[in-house]
Amino acid sequence: MSSIIEFYNQVDEEQRFARNSRAIEWFTTIKILEEQISPPQSILELGAGRGAYALHYAALGHAVTALDLTPSNVEVIRQRARERSLVLDAVEGDATDLSPFADASFQHVLMLGPYYHVTDEKARARLLQEAIRVLQPGGLLAIAYINKFSVVPMLVKKLPAYMRQATLKHVMDRGYLKGDDPDNFWIDSYYTTPEEIERTITALKLTIVDHVATDGLSHTIDQEVDALDEQQYELYRSYHLATCRERSMLGISTHGLLLARKD
Repeated sequence: MSSIIEFYNQVDEEQRFARNSRAIEWFTTIKILEEQISPPQSILELGAGRGAYALHYAALGHAVTALDLTPSNVEVIRQRARERSLVLDAVEGDATDLSPFADASFQHVLMLGPYYHVTDEKARARLLQEAIRVLQPGGLLAIAYINKFSVVPMLVKKLPAYMRQATLKHVMDRGYLKGDDPDNFWIDSYYTTPEEIERTITALKLTIVDHVATDGLSHTIDQEVDALDEQQYELYRSYHLATCRERSMLGISTHGLLLARKD
């Protein structure tokens, strides 16, 4: 967990999404959620980072609570909210323990990061159970995940030094990498497939309402996407939004987004 805090002390989602290739994930997530969530609603964002999504939804008039594990991130969210005159509650906390919040406290829960950083199976189960507990009946749970099928193409393109039998076995068979693994190319991270996460959510008696590839191949071919001119990029973005629900795109996209409703 300390490696996660250290990493996200240095990562600013707003700056990350400034690149065209990475903004695909942002645009897609916002568009898909817009189809399900109309302001004003109460939203809990788990693992809010430095507030890219939380501040966006607060600006739209939602009642947003942003929870993050990293103390410096919480302070950045509060500062940015003040600078933009936004009403937003930013709190430090662990997404696997939402005991400060009562049952059915929020109309929607956004989990756009924590799911793919919880490597322990029991902790991941608590993460989902707690999110469902604080969610109102009829509310939406949005879960971002990293697709294990996308890892090998990414390694070939960006990190060929990690094209090792042990790395691939950890990702494809075990499903996770620990920060202190010698074959790990990142921090603590959990990898799943579109089919696996659908089975997990269905077993929790939630109803899946949407499932999209949020960045397709743009994370892997980032340099090529960033090199597109404005017109080419708009064409690429339109193509991506038109195909993001295709199962073949879900199968190779780096990030996926699953939306499920609590019955």
